[in-house]
Amino acid sequence: MWFYLNGRFVEEEDAKVPVTDHSFLYGDGCFEGIGVCSGRVLHLDEHVARMFKSARMLRITVPVSEVELRDLILETAACNGMAESKMGYLRPLLSRGAGPLGLKYSNKLGPATLVIIPQIGDRRIAYTGEIETLTAAFSTYHRPAPSSLDARIKANNYLTYIMAFLEAQDHGADVAIMRDPDGYVSEGHGMNLFAVHDGRVFVPQESLALSGITRKHVIATARRIGYECSERNLTRYDISAADEVFVTSSLEALAAVGAIDGERLPGPVPGPVTTAIREAYVKFALETGTPVPARSVQRLREARG
Repeated sequence: MWFYLNGRFVEEEDAKVPVTDHSFLYGDGCFEGIGVCSGRVLHLDEHVARMFKSARMLRITVPVSEVELRDLILETAACNGMAESKMGYLRPLLSRGAGPLGLKYSNKLGPATLVIIPQIGDRRIAYTGEIETLTAAFSTYHRPAPSSLDARIKANNYLTYIMAFLEAQDHGADVAIMRDPDGYVSEGHGMNLFAVHDGRVFVPQESLALSGITRKHVIATARRIGYECSERNLTRYDISAADEVFVTSSLEALAAVGAIDGERLPGPVPGPVTTAIREAYVKFALETGTPVPARSVQRLREARG
């Protein structure tokens, strides 16, 4: 596997960052998770734009331009043969950089660290085949308030999500349903959540959850194919009493939830609304994806330096 690391492509064993990097020490940075399916990078430009917005809000200078990052992501995909692979995943990740221990050095670090991590054949990338069915459980861990860290920033520190996921696993569930400090449902652990009532689709307000790119397109898709889809404050009741529940992310695409806190949802899983939206969204995502350039021997030779 070929990784991009601070201006060059290196093989996995050489993809190393200093232990004094502040992302390793403090989770200081941001990232994106980008799906690749059937030789196409999905929603590439939007992921790049969101990463730059996250970096700007975190006051980190990205060492390349948006156009350059876009090209580097495609180059990473090409070097790893993703033009021919059915499924893949790319993670551009930015750190504030390496430096002495201590938060007081946060504005005195060296240049930012930029890496792009590839993964091929991830079974969770569910843009092909049958809809995945998951189970969920409400978590005791809450999404941090927007006044703490804006939910639209995709920050490297995922400890709250990790603890919520581990708690869900302890209860035999795949997805942790998280709430905000006021008790309203916010999202799954690193994924967005939708509920269906009487053929109408509801989603937690964007201020309460990550501004998911898949979420945005699923909302648009639902409306385009004729479903009413609205953002609102959702309670635990709104989720547990729903006819259908599904989650979205760059990895899961759109996956159905079949049971919550051990109780099965009353109707078929996946339900008709979930199925229709997923089918239309996947078609759109693949049609609008950016083709991965073909892998070339010359490119790999150049990457070796």
